[in-house]
Amino acid sequence: MAELNITPAMTTGEVTTKWPSTKEVFSKHFGASCFTCPAFGTEPISLACSMHGTDVNIFVSELIEAAKKDIG
Repeated sequence: MAELNITPAMTTGEVTTKWPSTKEVFSKHFGASCFTCPAFGTEPISLACSMHGTDVNIFVSELIEAAKKDIG
């Protein structure tokens, strides 16, 4: 299995481009309109979580679980 190293410093676009299944986690926590936000794609995951009051550690854990679908 490929290395799954998703960190809070990675950008939202970096993660969703490499692991498309992670989009479901963004929608779950931030809503479907997340992808039309002007900041989406360039902001770090840590900032997105901070802006939405989401626990970054839980969020990253969920991203990793979702990303496994893309590398399985």
